[in-house]
Amino acid sequence: MWEWRNGASRLAMGVVVAALFAPMTVEAASFTVTTGTTDTAAKTLTTTDTGTVQSGATLAVTGAAITVSGVSNAPGTTINNAGTITATGRGIDLTGAATPRNLTLNNFAGALISTVNDAVRLNTSIGNGTVTINNSGTIVSSTGYAFSLNGNTSATGTVLINNDSTGILRALAADAIRASSGTTVITNSGLIDSTASANRAINLNSDLTTVTSFQVINKSGGTIQSLDDAIRVTGSGATATTTSGTYLIDNSGTIQTLGTGSGQAIDWRDLGSANAMVRIINRATGIISAADNDAIRPGLNTVIENYGQIIAYGVTYSTSVGGVRPSADAIDFGVRSGTVYNYAGGVISGAKNGTASDPGGDITVYNYAGATIIGRNGAGVGSGGNATIFNYGTITGAIDGVSTRSDGDGIDVDFRADIVNYGLIQGTGARGYDSGNRLNNSEGIAFGGGTVQNYGMISGAGAGIVANNDSNTDNTRSGVAATTITNYASGTIVGQSSYAIRFENKTGTSADNDTIVNYGTIIGNGTIPNPNGVVLLGDGTVDPANGTLNGVTYGAGSARFIRGDGSAIQMGEGNDVLTNYGTIIGNTGRAVNMEGGNDTVNIMKGSRIVGLVDGGAGTNTLNYNKVGLGEANRAALMAGQTVNIGGTLYTSFQIVNANAPSFSALAGASAAGIANLFDNLPLNATGLGVVDMLDKVASSGDVSAALSQLSPSSYQSLGRIGMNNVQQTTSLIGQHLTQNRINGLGTDVSGLGNAMAMFDGGMFDRSFGGDRALAAVMAFPGSAGSSLAEAGWGTGVADAMAYAPINKAPALRPISVTADHGFFVTSGASFAREGARADAPGFKANTVNVLAGYDQRLSDSIVAGVFGGYAFTRGETDSNGSNARISTGTIGGYGTYQAPTWFATLMGLYGFSDYTTSRVALGSFNDAKFNGDHYAIRGTVGTDIRVSGWVVTPEIGLQYMRVMTDGFTERGGAAALIVGSDSAESLRSSVGARFAYDYAYNGGVLTPELRLAWLHEFSDGIRGINASFADTTLPGSFVTATASGIRDRGVLGAGLSGKLAPLTVLSVNYDAIIGGSDAVTHQVMGRIKHAF
Repeated sequence: MWEWRNGASRLAMGVVVAALFAPMTVEAASFTVTTGTTDTAAKTLTTTDTGTVQSGATLAVTGAAITVSGVSNAPGTTINNAGTITATGRGIDLTGAATPRNLTLNNFAGALISTVNDAVRLNTSIGNGTVTINNSGTIVSSTGYAFSLNGNTSATGTVLINNDSTGILRALAADAIRASSGTTVITNSGLIDSTASANRAINLNSDLTTVTSFQVINKSGGTIQSLDDAIRVTGSGATATTTSGTYLIDNSGTIQTLGTGSGQAIDWRDLGSANAMVRIINRATGIISAADNDAIRPGLNTVIENYGQIIAYGVTYSTSVGGVRPSADAIDFGVRSGTVYNYAGGVISGAKNGTASDPGGDITVYNYAGATIIGRNGAGVGSGGNATIFNYGTITGAIDGVSTRSDGDGIDVDFRADIVNYGLIQGTGARGYDSGNRLNNSEGIAFGGGTVQNYGMISGAGAGIVANNDSNTDNTRSGVAATTITNYASGTIVGQSSYAIRFENKTGTSADNDTIVNYGTIIGNGTIPNPNGVVLLGDGTVDPANGTLNGVTYGAGSARFIRGDGSAIQMGEGNDVLTNYGTIIGNTGRAVNMEGGNDTVNIMKGSRIVGLVDGGAGTNTLNYNKVGLGEANRAALMAGQTVNIGGTLYTSFQIVNANAPSFSALAGASAAGIANLFDNLPLNATGLGVVDMLDKVASSGDVSAALSQLSPSSYQSLGRIGMNNVQQTTSLIGQHLTQNRINGLGTDVSGLGNAMAMFDGGMFDRSFGGDRALAAVMAFPGSAGSSLAEAGWGTGVADAMAYAPINKAPALRPISVTADHGFFVTSGASFAREGARADAPGFKANTVNVLAGYDQRLSDSIVAGVFGGYAFTRGETDSNGSNARISTGTIGGYGTYQAPTWFATLMGLYGFSDYTTSRVALGSFNDAKFNGDHYAIRGTVGTDIRVSGWVVTPEIGLQYMRVMTDGFTERGGAAALIVGSDSAESLRSSVGARFAYDYAYNGGVLTPELRLAWLHEFSDGIRGINASFADTTLPGSFVTATASGIRDRGVLGAGLSGKLAPLTVLSVNYDAIIGGSDAVTHQVMGRIKHAF
């Protein structure tokens, strides 16, 4: 036993001695390194211990600076660094197997943690604990990670990293942050950097099935950057395909990779689980960019919301079969599927494509108004799988001017695509050859089939839309699905240098049956390929594509098979349907080729097609649902001829259904000639303006009225306006003659009653008897007696005069009986209108007229004179807005004869006019300037009857007028006319009476007057106006019949005349001329005359 004890004692002593020489274990305890000191001792913290390095203090340790071990329940262990922590190993190392682990690290502004190995490591599971790192200073590792979190395998733990605006997290030779399991939230306002070596700024690399949530929130001003991927999720096998975690990037700052050969800004392609929730948000201030790679590689079902910029710069150009170009896409889904929302202000720009995917990668893209997606050397939106695309903004496929291989398609989808466009989809150019050495072409949309609903613009530098797959292995160029395109009224589809739409499916199945419904505009350009030409590949060999098209089998390299036939729309094989309400323009002369199959073309009201519509091979049906297909053209088309229907050429239709009448069947009498011309158009009448005009007529709610607008019928109003103007002029002269006759001898004897008394008394005779004259004068009411009284003759003057010799009679006050000359100025304004009739448009015309004249008494019974004047008319010649301005000069002469019991007047005039017209036809203005002239002769006979102080003057007259216009050519659109000369004439009688009464006042006389008359037209009958269209594609002339003039009119007028001075007479007059068909003319006239 002693020996045992001795042995045991020796063993115990050995252990004690060995322990004395072993390194001392640091006991866990809180610590503080105070300002101005340097501590080189390693520290250990546990549970709720706190370690503090004050400002200006340094903790410099060989090995690990601070080890955190043991269970640390909340709130856990705290490390506060305001100074400097350096270590040749790790800075902070959380170790041990005990859980939970709670840790808070606060690295304050100005503080530094600098290590050789990891700055912070989680080397154990943290259980359901929380590790929080708040950095406002600098944390840097020279060989390890700034944060190595991948030792944590707990799905229930949480790691929170907050890097403030002054914070820097940097790794010089590894990833800056290596994230792991559980919930990780990285909030950055500062800099997370791994650009010193080809590593990642943030890399989630662990068993992804243990990831609950991984979030990176990069705030405005924050930068996350690296040479390799800036943010990556690394997973493999089942862990990547079964994870059900939430993955989020919310970026308002900058996430970027730098340098040639860089990685992606975001690479989450390893995420292949349908159970994961994957979301990337790039805010308005956010920039996600890659210097030389794809900007984003999303995981499966990733939702990308972009308000900012996502850019792949692609500085490296790679060489391939077709040429040199970059390969970087802004968003490359690879085999993954996902959704992109690009909001207003958002830009997605790829050095190659804006978006891309590989076969199996189906994508959905929403590009909103004000947003842009551009592939600078490829497609704006590309997909190697299927795609659904809603565009309200701009999607562009372009070329950069550097690459020798560029395929700028707005949208390029290899398989099926469903596209709704309200914005702009454009391909702006192509260069070089594709991967199969086929010549690149720029299309607005290139896809394998599907649907397109277009409300905006789809344009290709080459073609507008093509449905095919030119790289399929059977060389048929067939796509995968039937295509339906609906182009709405606001939509435009244009091929800038080639066809607008082409379908190339030749599967022999229902996938060949395509449909187009067009309400908008579809335009094809370019040239017609040589049908016998051969298409070569880039290496000079023949393109192997071959097959049957439009009933013809073509061998390899056929230009007709590969390039098409130059039509704006080429429907390909299958039983296709084209329904057109809008405009289709084939600037090659070919608008539509339905090609093979039993096809149907529906021409609807509103359809405008410029170019040939070819039914192609098969049994084809034309359903013509707009006005214009006559029986003769229908029969000719069914007989195999090419015919022009409504301005569009049609051929190769075996079944023709006319569901609307011809133009002639709907035309009124005034437009019968035009309708006949439209129903028998020559084959060259296919200009866009002509077709547009024909369509407006055919689509009008009132075809007859629309045809009438094209006729020169509104010009017949010029003749009637001219006649009204002549009537106004003759009325002015007629009023002058009447008042000249009754007022022409002077002031003191003015008034119709006084004149009649003087006439009866013989004072108009040059050898009148004094006794009779005096008696007549004394019988005058008022003025004559007053004049004698004022001369002092008194009441016995009659007796004295009666017995006095003529040569002894006392002189009367001067009364201008011997005034033989007169000068007058008269002016009038007329406001005329006529209502529309079945065979004549209505019109309105306002005219002002000024005349001046001179007359002279040639004898006691005869007065003659001359006059001249000017008139200006502004008129509306129909109800469509057509108008005319007419300037007219007039000269003429007149005379009157006064017998004892009757009188007669005669006048004649000649006028010359300048016309400026604008005829509105179907909304277009057609202007012209031309000349015309007119002449008129008028005579009247009447008598004056005195009845109880009234003078009643019945009068009859007859007037002949002729108004002529020269021929002219309008300036305008397709509706412009060449109009022949026109001549309208009138023979008009008048029967009426005037009623006048003299009122004496203050030595003067006022004479009011009332007039009534009936006018009857004997001439102004139906005539023809010859015209033809100025557009030479509408040859032939036509005659437009005018309406006859209104036969009967009534005149109701009133006037007032009086003296301003002994030799000056002023008169005003108003007449209303009223006829049928709402024909009303109001004339207001004024006249001043001075006798001498």
